[in-house]
Parts: sequence; C-alpha cells; structure tokens
Amino acid sequence: MIDDHATERTDEIPLDQGRTARLRLPVAGPDGRPAPAVVLLHPYGVWDRDAYLPAEASGNGPVRLFADLGTALTAAGTGALSYDTRFLTEDPHGGAGSPRFTFTGLVDDAVRAVEQLRAHPAVDADRVLLLGVSMGAEVALAAAERLGGESRLVVVAPSAEARPVFQRWMGLDRRLEWLAAGFTAADGTVDLAAALADTTGRSGWWEPFDLVERFGPQAGLEVLRAELALEYDAWEDAALAGKDETAPASFWRDWFAQPAPYRRLAGITGRLAVHVGAEDWTTPTRQAHLLHRAALARGLRSQLHVHPGLGHLMSPRTADGLRTYGPFDPDFQRALVASVDEVLRPGPTH
Repeated sequence: MIDDHATERTDEIPLDQGRTARLRLPVAGPDGRPAPAVVLLHPYGVWDRDAYLPAEASGNGPVRLFADLGTALTAAGTGALSYDTRFLTEDPHGGAGSPRFTFTGLVDDAVRAVEQLRAHPAVDADRVLLLGVSMGAEVALAAAERLGGESRLVVVAPSAEARPVFQRWMGLDRRLEWLAAGFTAADGTVDLAAALADTTGRSGWWEPFDLVERFGPQAGLEVLRAELALEYDAWEDAALAGKDETAPASFWRDWFAQPAPYRRLAGITGRLAVHVGAEDWTTPTRQAHLLHRAALARGLRSQLHVHPGLGHLMSPRTADGLRTYGPFDPDFQRALVASVDEVLRPGPTH
C-alpha cells in the first residue's frame, strides 16, 4: 500500500523471507505517468535502508546517505528503493555464515528489487537503474549481468579488479606504496616516526599504526615488505576460516570466487556512469579508469566523472585535513542526481 506525503509517496516492496524494501516515489504528476526508479546498493558492511552511519564512524556527524539521496532523487522525479543489507539481517553463525550470507545473496536481493520495481504500477519498467556505492558497484554489475537486456547503471567509488587482487592491494600494497613514496630514503630506510606523525595522511585507512612499536623509528623497506605480507596473509587465512568480525567465512569465500567486476561488462549492454573521488584511498581513481575503459572497449556508453577533493564516500576532508565518510558533498549529490537522470533518459542505450 502506498502512503502519500507532501513531497513523496512511499510503498513497502516484498523481497524474501519477510524482508521488505522501501520505495520512495515522487508525488504523482497530473498526467499520472509511471516514474523511473533507482535501486540503491550499499557499500560493504552493516547498513540499514537509510545507509545510516553514526558520527563516530563517519568522522563528520551522523550520516544517512540513502535517505538524503532518496529525497534528492524523488524531488527530481525519480523513485528510489532501498533495503537493509544482509549484513544487518542475516545471522553470521559465529563467523561461519550461511548460503544466504554471501556476495551472491546480495546480488539476489538486487535482482529481486529490479524485478519488483519493473512490476510496480507506479514505476516505468523500461527505466529502472542500479546505483551502487563501493561494494554496491560490484553488486550492481553482477545483477545487471544476471538480468540481461539493456542495463542502466551508475556506480560510485567502484573497484574493478578481481577481489583477491584488490583485497591484497587494500591490505598490503597501498600501505607499501604510501611508505615507499613518502617516507623512504634512497638507501631503503623507512622513517616510521614521520609516518606515525602524518595523521592526516593515514586518516581513515591505517589505524592503529603500530610499526614504530614493532620496529622502532626506522626500518628497512624490504623488512617491512616481508612482515606486512605475513600480516596480510594471516588476516586472509582468518577471514576465510570465519575469524574476521566484519563478515563471515561464507561471504569472504563467495566474494573471493567472483570474477573481476570489469570482466562482467562482457555480458552487459547499455549505459554506465562512473563516479570517483580524486582523493579516494580505498577504491582509487585507477579502478574507475579501468572500469570505464573496459566499458568503452565493450561498446557500452560510459562516462567517467572524477570529483576533486572528495574521498571514498564522496565527502570532503574536515577543516583539519582528516578524511570523512559521508555525508555526500552537496555538489556531488547534485551531480549524481543529474547523472542518474541522464542515464535514465529514454532512447537508445548503445
């Protein structure tokens, strides 16, 4: 049943096993035409349908990414559907997980959401778009591949490489890149004391920084390469064995088994818009470039937007230079809504 409000209408859409999604719709116009609609797909982690982050997690006050974006989309005449992620609704079973608590399960939800939207009387079935942020970008591409037909996609802060390769970069290689580029002398000595003092450089991605405690104020780069490789491999083994608190083994094993996101483009046709922050240290711009170039090579209509001064969740640094994780920068949110509108426009998609 649709509830009418002053600026938007809402409806509860069934997903599976009693779970529902909330569909926000623009107020019906005088012509009564169905509206285009967007499925909003979360980053990695425990997110509710509003994509809520408390102040201590965002570094920038309480955040409701999808609630804010949904309001902006409905104001522009586009519906927005969001739902609680399985990280919130599924039992991790002490780290083991289940067949439902997998990356494939997230794709199941996205496919189901698109199918439900296409069947909804208030939605234009030919103009349903998948919008994914970070991990949600991978879910969007996998769902589009499974759904087939002409796709409309907007992805924010995507990764494009195979998960084992990309996860190793996140957990090991970017740390070594940062140390080698900023703190290493010609003889291979790393100034760990200086790295410890660079709180703005490490903000949001390398905490705690315990290398000074472990190796002293200086250490050889090759020694650090070996030690950090052992540290990363121990984390990976633990995650795949169900001993990582952020997701159960069922999720990590399934995610690691997926193909590289950019390779999914071979099974997709249509339109794609890619957005990334120029200061994104989690899914850096090289990932967005790889996805965009692969899309063009596969014949998709793709546009790449690099946003200066923004980090992973498209929010600027604080006044003292620390990275934040939301809310969306207002100019970016306006650009994102305009991008959705462009990708949703009627007409040929390739």
